[in-house]
Amino acid sequence: MTQQPLLAAAFVPSHDHAAFSPHGIAVPPSLQPYVDALLAVEVGPIAANPMFIAPHESMVLSVQLGRTSDACIEAKGEHGQNTCVTGIRQWTGSFVPAGRCVTLFALLTPLGSVHALDSQPLSQVPRIRARVADLLDRRTTIALESAVALAPSIEAKLHVLAAWLEARVMARRQQSSAALRAARAALHLVHEPGAAIDELARQAAVSRRQLERHFAHWFGTSPRHLAQVARLQQVSRCAQQGATLADIAAHTGFADQAHMTRVVRQLTGLTPRLFVRSQRSPLADTFRAATRGATVYL
Repeated sequence: MTQQPLLAAAFVPSHDHAAFSPHGIAVPPSLQPYVDALLAVEVGPIAANPMFIAPHESMVLSVQLGRTSDACIEAKGEHGQNTCVTGIRQWTGSFVPAGRCVTLFALLTPLGSVHALDSQPLSQVPRIRARVADLLDRRTTIALESAVALAPSIEAKLHVLAAWLEARVMARRQQSSAALRAARAALHLVHEPGAAIDELARQAAVSRRQLERHFAHWFGTSPRHLAQVARLQQVSRCAQQGATLADIAAHTGFADQAHMTRVVRQLTGLTPRLFVRSQRSPLADTFRAATRGATVYL
């Protein structure tokens, strides 16, 4: 997936918004340290046009099912291979969405990723849509996809996914202590992207280089990149509250507005002004509301 020039994409709708029907449920309190949002999108017949996704701080677990009719939902591909995880994106990417399908999304925190995936490293799998069956036992994903398909409504399907995640994160399985230390440091960076990486390494009782290796191994990214992505989404959240670009740059820890412009352009291909004014749609607005003002879909 390559970086795209997005100046036109930010304002020209690429799809009929009526073809997308987003849904969401509240994250249960027991899952809140592990899951940031639980969402679903029903997609009707659509043209083969691209959509754009900006980098954001969550790792995304998705389950996609095909809709063969208004009443029939079944596996989109081979049974057990429709559950995927996407890591922290390097930059804004494009994809052509599948039509006539239902996709469930769980936006995982770093701690949620470690527990849900049994401390499996993400360094050796694709960053985008890695198959969870390749990380866990395929019987696990077959059981999840079967239960999701049999649930009678979209909200019920989301509750099935939530229950599956809760069972995994609450199970008494031995997780890697190094992975958990890295997850806590990553969670700190998500909430405080200006935190000193050397200090996070000291708190984790490892060297900075070791912490960087742990991030690369378990999350497929670096502390510096995760901090930049978290800061990018701080820009979006501040803009939703009506702050000026100058105030946003000062509040989010950039050296100045020019520094903010360089980072936003590097990650999205857009200037900050265009990034925060990216097109509104039911899909983009649902993800924005679920992520406290982050911009996920452009």
